[in-house]
Amino acid sequence: MDCRTISQDIIAAFRLKRILFGTFDSSELNHGLNRTCERILMMIWHHGTYAMNELSYDAGLEKGSLTSVIDILEKRGFVSRTRSGTDRRSYLLSATDAGSRLAGRIDTLFITHLEHILAALDEEDRKQFGSAAAIFADCSRKLGS
Repeated sequence: MDCRTISQDIIAAFRLKRILFGTFDSSELNHGLNRTCERILMMIWHHGTYAMNELSYDAGLEKGSLTSVIDILEKRGFVSRTRSGTDRRSYLLSATDAGSRLAGRIDTLFITHLEHILAALDEEDRKQFGSAAAIFADCSRKLGS
């Protein structure tokens, strides 16, 4: 295992993130949410119920910054925040019906965007890309626990 090569590949993955997400524009349907609010809504929607401290870690946001984002999403009716049944200091977050509808529309738009970007690759490269994405997701789960 060559950690220098792995490090360079991780940097390339950051560039890939910019390619995939930097050109994605959902402003026509996201009700004026900024990118951070939209990203947090999507993370909550995909996860189901999310503990606020876990979401803070996963999103790479300080708890105070995340609280401001959740305040906006909650005020707009897209997210609900309830106290944890096991830890009174902790909150659980979930998408409301309105938040789920919005997230579903954004997700559909993103899938179309992703299909458009990946169309530049041939079939074999798309298969490899899909396999690599699955490996990254699996490693992320294993390393993040």
